[in-house]
Amino acid sequence: MSTDLAAADGSTTKHRRSLRRALVNWLWPIFGDFPRELLRTKLVRFIIAGARYVWFVLILRRLRTVSGSEGVARSTIKHNLRGMLDLHVERSLRLIYPIAMWAAARRISLADQKVLTIGPRTEGEIFNLVAHGFRRRNITGLDLISYSPSIQLGDMHAMPYPDASFDVIIAGWVISYSDQKDVAASEIARVAKPGAIVAVGIEWGRKSPEQVAAERTGYIVGSAKRLPTAQAILDLFGERVDRVYAKVDDQDFAPEDAGDLLVVFRLR
Repeated sequence: MSTDLAAADGSTTKHRRSLRRALVNWLWPIFGDFPRELLRTKLVRFIIAGARYVWFVLILRRLRTVSGSEGVARSTIKHNLRGMLDLHVERSLRLIYPIAMWAAARRISLADQKVLTIGPRTEGEIFNLVAHGFRRRNITGLDLISYSPSIQLGDMHAMPYPDASFDVIIAGWVISYSDQKDVAASEIARVAKPGAIVAVGIEWGRKSPEQVAAERTGYIVGSAKRLPTAQAILDLFGERVDRVYAKVDDQDFAPEDAGDLLVVFRLR
């Protein structure tokens, strides 16, 4: 009888330990990820980024720009200053999702990857990266415009980083603003580690830059020389491209007059 009781007590103790282990292994990561999950909500991201924008720009007056950068299209800063209130930056998700998919398939922790985002403009893209698994201290932002401690002032044609610095580089809708796209591509390849993942997005349109200027902006947005296809983006990197993971290049089927060309690839 006493032996049976002892066995039952031992089983109960093991069961409790297993339950505690399950709580730590399964439930704690859920609660620990809650702040990150909140950042995936557009409204939450907008409120946090908006509050920080008010603090840094309107109160502390920290908005700064880089002028006279060689290779940058003339209207770049003017045009992007007009879009500073795009604080939730939903567009950047079009490049982040394929990277997250690649990392999940390879069992790679994005938290350990050093990432450079070129031209984030506001902190919204930084928060998007954090929301999808990147660790904030491993994120570097570089832009011609900055008010944030998370975004350094600089030019993608001459980046202030040593060779082989980053595991992931995101250039979302910035190469279109370059008049020296081959130089920008060479700089991206230079600061990328061997085997780094590069994600590039650009906007395409059926209307000419002059038509867009006449109808909407009054000036040509970005460089007058466009990249017509996603393959043209890859051609900028030439033989440095090792493997292409995602490619959106089907504007001939698109019903709208404008859209995006996207590529996500690995460098050699």
